[in-house]
Amino acid sequence: MARRPVPRQMRTPADRGGPTARQQVLARRRMTLIGLGLAVPLTLAAALFTGSTILLFVNLVFDVILAGFIAMLLQIKQAQQGSRPKWTLDPEDEVRVVP
Repeated sequence: MARRPVPRQMRTPADRGGPTARQQVLARRRMTLIGLGLAVPLTLAAALFTGSTILLFVNLVFDVILAGFIAMLLQIKQAQQGSRPKWTLDPEDEVRVVP
């Protein structure tokens, strides 16, 4: 007897083929990091090329924002590592009872 397919709205996001919420968060973080990583050298180059003090201050603002963003990412990573168990039981390992 053939099974009926599960309606699309009842599937999990991963089963639907779309990105999960975590994947969306990671994509946003990656794009932000890329954007800031490009903005810093571009504003510095523009400030040096034009000799503009205002662009140099804009570069400093981007530097501070990038440093804060990296610090936030490291803090999130540290919090996630702290919440994970220090060990996991591998189902392939043999469990023995020692008297």
